[in-house]
Amino acid sequence: MIKARPEDFIVEERADLPLSAAGRFAVYRLHKRGWNTSDLVRHLARLFCLPPDRIAYGGKKDKHGQTAQFITIEDAADRSGTGKDYRLEAAGRMDRPMGPDLIRANDFSITIRDLSDLRVLEPALDRIRAGGFPNWFDDQRFRSYDSDRGFFAEKILRRHWNGALQVFFTSVTPGLSGRERVRRRELFRVWRDWKACRAIATNALERAVFDVLRTRPEDVGEALHRIPEEETAMQFAVFQAHLWNETLRRILRARNIAAAEVPGREGPYLFWREIPEADLSALRALHLPTAAAKMEFPDREAEILFHAVLAEKSLTRADFRTRELRRVRFQSFLRPAAVVPVDFRVLERGSDELHPGRKKIVLRFALPRGSYATILVKYLALSRSSP
Repeated sequence: MIKARPEDFIVEERADLPLSAAGRFAVYRLHKRGWNTSDLVRHLARLFCLPPDRIAYGGKKDKHGQTAQFITIEDAADRSGTGKDYRLEAAGRMDRPMGPDLIRANDFSITIRDLSDLRVLEPALDRIRAGGFPNWFDDQRFRSYDSDRGFFAEKILRRHWNGALQVFFTSVTPGLSGRERVRRRELFRVWRDWKACRAIATNALERAVFDVLRTRPEDVGEALHRIPEEETAMQFAVFQAHLWNETLRRILRARNIAAAEVPGREGPYLFWREIPEADLSALRALHLPTAAAKMEFPDREAEILFHAVLAEKSLTRADFRTRELRRVRFQSFLRPAAVVPVDFRVLERGSDELHPGRKKIVLRFALPRGSYATILVKYLALSRSSP
């Protein structure tokens, strides 16, 4: 069990910041709990009466934890201070906004609770410390994915504009209230009856989109462009993560690496319990690109398997040239297939004060930008059940 309390999951962002005394972007260290980054940024924009695009960050941090990260605010005023469950601490100025390219790593302190016997973890801890784990995109990346509706970006690539809108507005995803789930299912039921959809709409974006479709039903492209660029970019990233994960699955299977499966939102996560040293070295050296029209594959086997994934979806790399949504594009970057946590150590072993008679362990480690500590925990949990 993790995240029983916010302080059980602590994340601290490390970044290389090109500070400049006269920079027009104010840099802050944002400490928060109970907020995800995007919701808190929107709150700050309203609080400071600023357009949301004047506030920039490098990575989204989960609300179920205690996190610290850097943001920039394009503003001359000093916005440092404290609010409900957050604190802004001035860190200087820069000539550019904060972005993911400035993040070097994330430091984690994680408490795992409700354990029966800590001794069974030792072999698994040693394997993680020495050999690392597969660098899957975890379920957090796929929170907007509804397996019944499919991927927004896949619809875009197929030029199914209406289908993309339907996915965006009717997907039933984790974290939604029961009332919202019912409302979205009703939207799906009356889809294409734009008057009925407009009557069900509950926010400004929905009303704007359905107003376009109610008056100009053929202008689906204009309706799509009403979706904020940040939302579209995130939906693109979700599909890229799925393709990346699926390519890694096929690489592991093609190499006949014995692996146990852990269910995931968009497919199973495969974890090796034992792996030949040659395969482990190859995977740690392998970097896979995320999908885009322009990609660089350092590995021919991976390229062949990636194209097989696309072919099964009746897609090609040329489809990623999304001219119809020119403001947002698929950007490719290389991501390691496996990662080894840096400075991996046990900070504490002992009794779990929240579960009498049970044990807890506190781990400390660092991971490169974009790697998920929750994947490490999944691997550790699987190792606990190893024969």
